[in-house]
Amino acid sequence: MRRSWTTVTTLTLAVCIALHLGGCVTRSKYNSMLAQQESLESALRSEIAADKVKIEQLENGIKVRMDDDLLYRSGAVELHPSGRAALDKVASQLASMAAQGTRIDVGGNADDVPVGPELVERYPTNWELAGARAAVVVRHLQEKGVDPRQLDVVSRGQYDPVSSDVTATGRAQNRRTELLIRPK
Repeated sequence: MRRSWTTVTTLTLAVCIALHLGGCVTRSKYNSMLAQQESLESALRSEIAADKVKIEQLENGIKVRMDDDLLYRSGAVELHPSGRAALDKVASQLASMAAQGTRIDVGGNADDVPVGPELVERYPTNWELAGARAAVVVRHLQEKGVDPRQLDVVSRGQYDPVSSDVTATGRAQNRRTELLIRPK
């Protein structure tokens, strides 16, 4: 009986130590992500103040939500100069994070309004349009030194709305590109 009590006590102690040490690693990772988020917020201060960029800490990373009208001209896929400038502000930080193994998913999102006549031949649905716009952001980040092996393009089309598509304001909020920054 004494031997099994000692075994249970030893196992309980080992589990407690593992949980405690695991908590330190998690806290360290959290602090690192918080510092990265603050640095991104500092770099994009004017875009955040203009309500064109939102940055959010998630359990598994950082989400940078960039409005469609910041990144692209209406009815276009190419980056708008203001979008290029905003991405340039954080490109070196993203390159540094990617060099340390951080994954960066670039997700394109759209509203539920059908693609306009100027783009419909090339992009028949919002799915293709959102993916093409995300790919343009990825190419720009790669040109600025972000390791392409750490970049992923994701198209969510109109299927991940953050607001109702019933109003113009809601549709505008749904047209966005998100960078999900996931440390390893």
